Amino acid sequence: MGRPLEILPIINRLGFFDPFTAQEKRRMVSDDTHFRVYNPGEMLIRQGHSDQSLFIILTGTVNITEGAGGTILAVLKAGDIFGEMAFLTDTRRTANVVARESVIALKLDRVLFEQLSPEIREKFKDRIIEKMVARLDAANKELSRLNAAVNAASSESLQSMGTQAGLSISDSPLPVFVSGRELIRKIISNTASLPAMPEVMLKVQQMINKPGTTPAQLAKIIEIDPAMVTGILKVANSAYYGFRGKVTTIQHASALFGTRRLAELISAVSACGVLGRSLDGYGLKAGDMWRHSIAVAYTAGEIAAAVGSDAPDSAYMAGLLHDVGKIILDPYVRDRKVLFDNYTATYPEKPLQDAERAILGFDHAVIAAILCDNWNLPRAISFGIRHHHQPSSAGDHQLSHIVHLADYITIQASVGVAGTAFCQALDESSRSLVPVDPNTLTAATQAARHYVKSLTGNMLNS
Repeated sequence: MGRPLEILPIINRLGFFDPFTAQEKRRMVSDDTHFRVYNPGEMLIRQGHSDQSLFIILTGTVNITEGAGGTILAVLKAGDIFGEMAFLTDTRRTANVVARESVIALKLDRVLFEQLSPEIREKFKDRIIEKMVARLDAANKELSRLNAAVNAASSESLQSMGTQAGLSISDSPLPVFVSGRELIRKIISNTASLPAMPEVMLKVQQMINKPGTTPAQLAKIIEIDPAMVTGILKVANSAYYGFRGKVTTIQHASALFGTRRLAELISAVSACGVLGRSLDGYGLKAGDMWRHSIAVAYTAGEIAAAVGSDAPDSAYMAGLLHDVGKIILDPYVRDRKVLFDNYTATYPEKPLQDAERAILGFDHAVIAAILCDNWNLPRAISFGIRHHHQPSSAGDHQLSHIVHLADYITIQASVGVAGTAFCQALDESSRSLVPVDPNTLTAATQAARHYVKSLTGNMLNS
């Protein structure tokens, strides 16, 4: 690391070091062993490790990520601290920390910290506590803001309904529903209401994540299920694949499709039982959501492959399950139908998820992510689903943007959409984070249209 004069101007600019005297700052920078330079992409902390260093960012930014998929949980900048929990409590690291750009950080382990003077140590402790309290305060304020927004929106909808009926809110017999965190707790506590992931889908997801998985191995998962085999063979012999009448065994089909396509097809067919049901609250007939979901899944997989993503199978699965939260929320939406109808009439230009947030306190993407976590799917998938309506809130987490873009273009092209008018705005940040040629997107939606038609004709007979 550089000389003291190179560090002093930096820490003098950071508010974190305001309580320290000029002499204390010079004493800190006199020992270069406290300071580290990290290159872009370099890992400062690895999840699960037991090191206990505390970091203070002097320049640059870092990503806080979780799991092998690199789900971005936060972005920290100069003046922020991280690693304080392990430093204070001897716990293992709960996340990865990766440099987004070149980073200079003050790194303090227990030994180095104890070598500092008592006055400096106490000031560090005070600043650490202040930072932690500020984080808790910000979190509490955000929760309060969300609760207030939910309550205000619900009151506004109730008031509007009462006015239209010629009633004041005080004499209206309209019911009051739970929402927000209370409703989420109610849903989660009623585990019996959470649909089980089809066993075949789960096995496929587990196998596809193992290097070297072959189509023949995937075929063995379904060869003892006559209904599944029949469904796959019907699709294989459809006009879409051009094998009409030529594919007679699942082994033959597996050889023709290849690992990725066979895994996608098995997942799509097995998901029909979960996603193919009618949802009265959302106005979806049987098969509507499944058609839309397989269209988004196929398009997301094609986009992921086009941009060089190393996990098009994850993109397909995230696209397939991006709306699964509607299955759980449907009875709650149905019970509040008057509120939803009123919201739609009042704000016709706003998408469905806005109505969900105003009336329920959260949208179906939140519940879908919870369900995917309950199914033990990779965290990157549940995170991508959670943020697919507003992917900019997920930073540069590419899967979130891929699913968002796939959802948007399939809706705009009316691919797989049936029975319900969807409304979705494009998050412009996705254009830069998912740099796909427009011609590629057009080709993907056209292929998705044929893909949906093939599966629909053979699975739903419609």
